[in-house]
Amino acid sequence: MEEIRTDILIIGSGLVGLLAALEAERSGLNVLLVSKFALGWGTNTSLSNGAFTSTNSRFSKEDHWKATLKAGKNLNRPLMVKTLVERAEEAISRLRNYGVPIQERGMGYIMGRSQESSELGGILLLRPLKERLKGSSVKVNPNLFIFDLIVEEGEVVGALGFLRDARSCLIRSKAIILATGGAGAIYQRNDNQRTILGDGYTLALRAGLPLYDMEFVQSYPLVLAEPRLSSFPLFPPFPKGMLLVDNKGENLFEELGLEGDLNQSIIYERDQLTSKLFELSQKREIYCDLTRIPEEEWNHYPLNFLKKSKFPFKERPFLVSPAVHFFMGGIEVDEKGRTALPGLFAAGEVVWGVHGANRLGGNALTECAVFGILSGQSALESIRSMEGRTSHPSTTFSRKRWEEKVRTYTKRKKGPFDSPRDLLRELKILAWKYGGAVREEEGLKTGLDLLSQFEKRIERISPETVHDLFRKRELENIALLIKTILQGSLLRQESRGSFLRKDFPEPDDRNWLKHTSYRLEGEDIRISHHPIISPTPSSQD
Repeated sequence: MEEIRTDILIIGSGLVGLLAALEAERSGLNVLLVSKFALGWGTNTSLSNGAFTSTNSRFSKEDHWKATLKAGKNLNRPLMVKTLVERAEEAISRLRNYGVPIQERGMGYIMGRSQESSELGGILLLRPLKERLKGSSVKVNPNLFIFDLIVEEGEVVGALGFLRDARSCLIRSKAIILATGGAGAIYQRNDNQRTILGDGYTLALRAGLPLYDMEFVQSYPLVLAEPRLSSFPLFPPFPKGMLLVDNKGENLFEELGLEGDLNQSIIYERDQLTSKLFELSQKREIYCDLTRIPEEEWNHYPLNFLKKSKFPFKERPFLVSPAVHFFMGGIEVDEKGRTALPGLFAAGEVVWGVHGANRLGGNALTECAVFGILSGQSALESIRSMEGRTSHPSTTFSRKRWEEKVRTYTKRKKGPFDSPRDLLRELKILAWKYGGAVREEEGLKTGLDLLSQFEKRIERISPETVHDLFRKRELENIALLIKTILQGSLLRQESRGSFLRKDFPEPDDRNWLKHTSYRLEGEDIRISHHPIISPTPSSQD
């Protein structure tokens, strides 16, 4: 077993991870940034539109506060929203100092670009941050998959993982920051990177922390669904002349209640549009038609991005569908990114609290920037508070127990087992079919019954290769998360924000204006519900 010692370990290399690393590195401490894929490019940040909702000359802090709470349907944690709103401008300024080409627009900021540029906003955002990281003292390992957090004496003091060559790795660290993103790729229909499988959520659950409001999963209404194309969301502003049609070529705007203004609907009525499109997609295919768009429009973003594809977007309509986009639930942290476990910090989509029942467009990157910086600062404060301490558990705990854990993970078993690749595909289908954009009691119960069979099939897998080893752990994580989502969805008998129950189509403030807590007890999930904090600007939770 390889052993590494560092002051701060950051798990995840999207916007949160990069900013936390750059913030922590300023202190001169040892910082290690790890991920299981290519630095930055394998994250959802790279796929983003590069938009930040924030106070600017036309959008006040009060506007930002109200819009965030309105989207969240009163399930937001007020102190988290307040921190987001108050610190957004400072985070934007920090990004500019790092060389990010950001400019004011609408309700915040967006990546600046030349008219001819066809690069995604997320690429423009990440490139200068990665360049800055290259010139820093931060150590980077983009080939390390973290399996467990190590908790000793009530503190998080390290992590156990495996390298791509199958070597086990024990990392001793005084502070750890979870920057792992969400779990959109556990669904068959999603617009996330394929590696975004909820690692951070399951690391927290197995370390003894609860998760909150995991039933709230946002689907984006319009995502490419052509079989040979990547699932990519179609972001506004949509060009004039764009249509949604069925397989007979009939215009669906009237049936969907769009009245010709798709831009307004996708910004302000996204949940209703998702529900309508999902129900419609169960009966017939939905196509986006760009054939009427003037030629000159194709020279500007985002149409020039589509034009790079070999697919004939200009010549014929193409399949679209709702797809999972973002998780509102996650780990509880305070306004500085500290979890209830000393030594453990978290930021970004893996965290719960800012978005409530649904996320306001543009708040995802703002959250990453604000809390990525804060988590890096908090990790430094935590280490400084240890000065004078004679020893730290990260340097003294025995590795013996974790060597036994490695043997458990790599133990070979006799007998045939299912293909991990096939199991992954089947699990994703189950998640979308029974816990996707619109849910109902019968489907949720069926999904849970089927899931118990999957858990037995996963347990039988014998890892013959390092790929099997990684895939088995991913399957265990996915099954645990699907169980969490289905069980919480079965209990919440209402529709609110991104959470849509076909059999309970209206919100129920009297019975369900509350949060859902999930704890792992053995192999079971224990669920409880807790009252909300009153959403007033001065509230403190």
